[in-house]
Amino acid sequence: MKRILFVDDEPEILDGLRTMLRKRREQWQMEFVESGAAAIAEMEKQPFDLICSDMRMPQMDGAQLLSIAAERWPESVRIVLS
Repeated sequence: MKRILFVDDEPEILDGLRTMLRKRREQWQMEFVESGAAAIAEMEKQPFDLICSDMRMPQMDGAQLLSIAAERWPESVRIVLS
């Protein structure tokens, strides 16, 4: 089962993604977090196959998050949700 991490500081966006992707629950294990720091905490527990992050977020933007992910978890696919 593929593990996918969605990161966005807007809970409404995450709720929309969760609803849209509900049909994929049997194929994907999905986590939804609201910050770069929360994303790193989740990745430290167990790596993800894919990290999908918003670009504009406070404290740590998507580019910073994905750069950290590239260094620490290079096998994870990283994309920006724009």
